[in-house]
Amino acid sequence: MNPAPHPLDWDAEWQRASANGGAKSISRNIMRTIFAEPGSGTADLIRLDDDAMVNVLNCVLPQPVRWPYEAEEPIIMLRASLACDVSFRYGRSAPMVFNRPEVLLACLPQGVTLTADVMGGSRQQGLVANFRAKTFAKRFGLLESELPPAVREVVHHSSDVVRLSSFPVDQRIAALIADTLDSRLPGELRTMQVTGRLGELIAFALEAIQVDETDPTHRNVLLPRKRDLDVARAARERLDREYRRPPMFGDLASDLGVSLNKLKSVFKEAFGTTMVDHCLDRRMREAQQLLLEAALTIAQVAERVGYEHQSSFTAAFHRHVGMSPREYRRHRAPFVVELAAKR
Repeated sequence: MNPAPHPLDWDAEWQRASANGGAKSISRNIMRTIFAEPGSGTADLIRLDDDAMVNVLNCVLPQPVRWPYEAEEPIIMLRASLACDVSFRYGRSAPMVFNRPEVLLACLPQGVTLTADVMGGSRQQGLVANFRAKTFAKRFGLLESELPPAVREVVHHSSDVVRLSSFPVDQRIAALIADTLDSRLPGELRTMQVTGRLGELIAFALEAIQVDETDPTHRNVLLPRKRDLDVARAARERLDREYRRPPMFGDLASDLGVSLNKLKSVFKEAFGTTMVDHCLDRRMREAQQLLLEAALTIAQVAERVGYEHQSSFTAAFHRHVGMSPREYRRHRAPFVVELAAKR
C-alpha cells in the first residue's frame, strides 16, 4: 500500500486531479480540474510557495472520492465553505462531518493520517487551505507571540488538538467566499487575490479562538451561546433544504420550540442576516450557478429556484445581483464557453 501523501505535495495532488477530471495548468502556480458529466464545475489548486496550498472549489464530483494525507510535521488547515458534503477522520477518531456553511481552523498533528471523504453528486463550494505550522505566523505577518496559545502549541508540536476554532458563515464571510469563487482574474493575479482572501479568513479564525465565550463583555456575533447556535443551525438546515418553498417562520419556530422573535434574533446573531435574506441569497446563488451552466432557459431557472413567474424572478435577481439574468449569463458567457470547449 502506498504511503499517504503530504498535504502540500503538489505532484500527488496533480495526479489525483488527473484521475478525477480534466486537469490542466493555467499558470505557474495554478492547476485547474474541470469535471465532466455526471459531475460539473471546476477546482483550482493554487500553490503559495512551498509552505501553503489552497483548493478553490466550485464543483460537483462525478463520484465519491477518498483522499488520505499524512505529514511528518504539524499542518494547519483552514476550511471556509458555502456548500459541502465532506467528512474528515483523524487516525481512528470519529469522523468530523461538514455539510453546512462553516469556517474551520484545524490541525493535522505530526504523524497522524487524515482521511477526507468527499461525496459525489453534491456541490462543493469554498476554500480549503493547508499551511506548514512552523511558518504559519510569518506567512501572515505575525510574530509567534501574537498567535493564540492553542496555535502556538501546534507550532511547537506540543498539542494533539484537531479543531482549533469553528463558527458559522455570516453574511460578510459568505460574500468574501462567493466573490473569490466568482473571480475572473487571470493567472498569477488570481494567486495574489486568493492570498489576500486567505489572510482575511485566517484573521476571523484567530479572532474566534481569542474570544472567551464565558465572558459576556467579549461576546462575538460569530460565537453565540451553544443552545442558541443549535437552534439557528437547525433553522438554517431546514431553510437550506426547503429554500424554494420556505416554511412559515412561525411554524418553523414552533417546530424548534422557541418563539418567532427568539428565532429571528438567534438566526441574525449567528449568521449576520435575516431568514428572509438567507432564503433569497440561497435562491440567487443557485440561480447564478444554473445560469453559468447554461443548460436551462431563464424560465426554467426561475422555476427551479422556486419562482412561479419569470418576471418575479427577473426583478428579484436584478435587485440582488445588479443585472438581469440575461445580462448575467451574457457577461459570463465567454468563461463558460471556454470551459465547455476544453472538456
